[in-house]
Amino acid sequence: MANVRLYYDFRTLNMQVGVNVIIPENTWGHSLADRPEGYRYPVLWLQTGGGFDHTDWARYTAIELYAAEAGVAVVCSGTFCSAYMDTAHGDFKYFSTLSVETPKVVRHLFPLSEDPKDNFLAGFSMGGYGSLKWWVRDPEQFAAIGLFSGVKNIVELGPSLGQSPNKAAITDTEVKRVEEDNYMFPASVGDTKPLKRTENDISYMITRQLQAGKRFPKAYMATGVEDTHYLDNLYFIEKYQKLGIDVFRVVDHGAHNWEYCDKHVKNFLDWLVAEGKLRPVFSRNEE
Repeated sequence: MANVRLYYDFRTLNMQVGVNVIIPENTWGHSLADRPEGYRYPVLWLQTGGGFDHTDWARYTAIELYAAEAGVAVVCSGTFCSAYMDTAHGDFKYFSTLSVETPKVVRHLFPLSEDPKDNFLAGFSMGGYGSLKWWVRDPEQFAAIGLFSGVKNIVELGPSLGQSPNKAAITDTEVKRVEEDNYMFPASVGDTKPLKRTENDISYMITRQLQAGKRFPKAYMATGVEDTHYLDNLYFIEKYQKLGIDVFRVVDHGAHNWEYCDKHVKNFLDWLVAEGKLRPVFSRNEE
């Protein structure tokens, strides 16, 4: 396995930050030198939650093992508490870093496929929102998306805790309580009202892209009943299904933590294999 922590000066941020790139050995016991000439790895673009960085997936889950088993490269990004926004204050372009500069740099340095059939997105919590933003902007550039307690739309509040996910609206008092209790990103996001009907509004972008004739790949969306965001997750899963997204829905036991992510990033990769979205890995005998 090659597990590379890459640090460089991001032009979109004007600062040095990191990306974790995992390149698998596609068959057990074979060196990376056995990779056929011209072979480019399928890749999972994996985002972390609020307050974490690019190292956390490798430190808190067995993603390196799962990548080796599936024969998929993994690019792990983390943008702290930025909500994967080009920020409202300070002009830090975190979303542009994630979705434009990072792919360009790592594809230049590593043998990663640009074929949409070989590219997958996934994220946990805030990383689910970052993945969704990228996915709805470029739906035809990916073969699937996975969300592990990460079904969110930051400009559109779901139901507050304790409410039915089918309730049509929540009161101003309830909205204020949700914002005060759960809103981590005021410097990044600012006022959410101007963000409606922009690329930051997932529901709007799904509708707009479908109307434009774009096709969305199938989505894997999982939430645990013990999760503090459980009702919001159900709300958005149901909403996106009604908007026309094909969702493989998983509701099981689990909290908003790395144990849940570890289980579901493995399940997501297994699901990709079962769906035929991950191609069979090459063998030593391939030419």
